Amino acid sequence: MIIKTSSGRLPQSRKDLTSQPTMSRLENAVRPRDLYKTGKTLIDHFISSYPVQPEAIVLDYDDTDHITYGQQELTLFNQYYQDYCYMPLHIYEGLSGKLITTILKPGRRSKQSDVAAILKKLVSYLRKHWPKTMIVVRGDSHFASSDFMLWCKTQPSTGFITGLAGNTKLHELARETIQSAEREFKQYGKPVKRYHSFRYKAGIWNSPQQVVVKVKVSSMGTNIRYIVTNIECIRAKSLYE
Repeated sequence: MIIKTSSGRLPQSRKDLTSQPTMSRLENAVRPRDLYKTGKTLIDHFISSYPVQPEAIVLDYDDTDHITYGQQELTLFNQYYQDYCYMPLHIYEGLSGKLITTILKPGRRSKQSDVAAILKKLVSYLRKHWPKTMIVVRGDSHFASSDFMLWCKTQPSTGFITGLAGNTKLHELARETIQSAEREFKQYGKPVKRYHSFRYKAGIWNSPQQVVVKVKVSSMGTNIRYIVTNIECIRAKSLYE
C-alpha cells in the first residue's frame, strides 16, 4: 500500500502495481526464435561495420565462465572453475577484435557437435554477404570437431585452425623434432623452438589432416603443443604463430 501511494495510486481503488510474477512471465515469454534474432542482430552489426568486403577474417571462439548467484535457471556447478556459472560462447574477429556474436549457455563446456552446428550457420550466413572473403575459424583443442573438418572440405575459402591434445601417436610422429630440439638445448644451454608439420588421422576423423607441432625446450623442460588445420599453403612456424 505504501508503494502504491508513493507511485501516485490509491491503495484500494487503483490498479495494482507490477508484481514479481509478472516479471517472471516476461522473462519466460522469450522464445528460442527471439534469442536467435538477438544473436543475428549482433552479426548484422558486425557485417555492417565493414565498408567493403574484407579479404580475410578470423573467427576466434571460446567459452568462458560467468559466475552466478541464487537460483538462476540452468546455472550449473563447473568443476574446473569450482563454482556455479554459465558458460557463454563468445565469437570475435581475430584481426580487428570486433565482437561477432555471443551465446548464453548452461555452465558446462560446449560439445564439439554443438559448436560445429553454430559455426556452420555462422560461416554460411557470412558467406552470403561476403562470397569472396577467406574465413578462418580458430579455437582451442576442445573445439576440434570432426564434423566441422568434414564440412570445411565442401566450402570455398574456408579454413580452420584448432589446438589438438597430444597423445602417444602424435609424440611418435614428432619424435625426431622433439629429440633434435632437446639435443640442441643440451649442447648450447639456450632455449630452443622447433616446428614441424605432418599428416595425422585420429580415429573419429573422416580423413588425415595437417598437424603442426611446436617443441619448446628450456631449463623448465620440454613443452610440446599441437594444432590441426586444413591450411597447407603456409609454413609450419608462420601458421602456428
